[in-house]
Amino acid sequence: MAHQEGSGHDRLQLAMAEVHAANSNWAAVVEHAWPVAQHQSSLGGSSLTTQMQMHASLTCVRALMTQGKDEQATQLAQQAVKQSDDFLSREEVTPAKQQAHLEATTCLAGVMHATGDSEGADAQCQTALTLVHDDDDASGGVLPKSAVAAALKQAAALRLAQGQLSEAAGLFGQACAAADQCQEAGSSTSLRPPVWQQQVAADVMLGAAQTAAAQHSWDKAEELLSKALNLAEQLHGGDSQTPQVGVVLGLLGHVYARSKRITLAEGLHRQAVKLLRVDPSASPSEALPVHSSLAAAGAWRYSQLLTALPRRDTEASAWKQFAAAHSPIELESVLGPLDILKGGKDIGSGIVVDLLMLRALPCW
Repeated sequence: MAHQEGSGHDRLQLAMAEVHAANSNWAAVVEHAWPVAQHQSSLGGSSLTTQMQMHASLTCVRALMTQGKDEQATQLAQQAVKQSDDFLSREEVTPAKQQAHLEATTCLAGVMHATGDSEGADAQCQTALTLVHDDDDASGGVLPKSAVAAALKQAAALRLAQGQLSEAAGLFGQACAAADQCQEAGSSTSLRPPVWQQQVAADVMLGAAQTAAAQHSWDKAEELLSKALNLAEQLHGGDSQTPQVGVVLGLLGHVYARSKRITLAEGLHRQAVKLLRVDPSASPSEALPVHSSLAAAGAWRYSQLLTALPRRDTEASAWKQFAAAHSPIELESVLGPLDILKGGKDIGSGIVVDLLMLRALPCW
């Protein structure tokens, strides 16, 4: 009875964490999910506690990464992988334990990519891909398609960051196919909220679009971004004024700008920075709903656009200063010079935008 009451309380805490996630209150997300992530391991290895603990841990990791608390997030992600290994070593291997292992491995891969550990990310992605392929070979697979899609997407994002565009496109294609199957019977879990599948699908589509953009296939990138925008607008009860929508609009504006549709691009960028709550006149201490890397990238690209427009130099300078203040690296080397839309040399290494962590991942 006490165990059931504890589980009920933890479910409530996780539900509250999801409410705060919908409002981009990442500190409150951690406050509610962290205790569940820390004490569930002592309750045994049942399917329910396995799923609940992993859900809480990965929810915390995502929120910590968005806040820029990388060391804490890395430790928790590593702990989740270790615990998932322990789950698999206990008696019977169940689909819930396999799912926990795949999700933890995928999460750690994303954390390592975000923090610049390309070798570590590659190793975790290879492990995740092996788990997916082994599951696919086992009589059709038992893993939820949302977990499969997330794993394939993480591996694809790494390949995109490494400049392996053909392989990235193939993996994103597989991820899209898995995401399309998320609504089928048996693809969901009792603990993951319905919005999770939608978030994964939107993130997958966004990655596919970024791959097309990296290949300068602007028409295809626009088509995929339109689909990603539709998915993002369906999150959180159909609210179209969310940071997730802002992220997609920013990328769509980038595609429009690079395909010479400057006026349309300006409107999209303006709406994007508004939804990201990025404002050069705001207090530097004001909390952002996205990671500072994404805010800085959005500001820099808006500054690039304004530089290409007549009589917008003052605004362009303000956005440049905001971007520089929120980025630990020199943005010109990543996103190109401010005059890139006026013929400046495209020397940037680029970024990969992650919709689940609301963060710009590095490229190499």
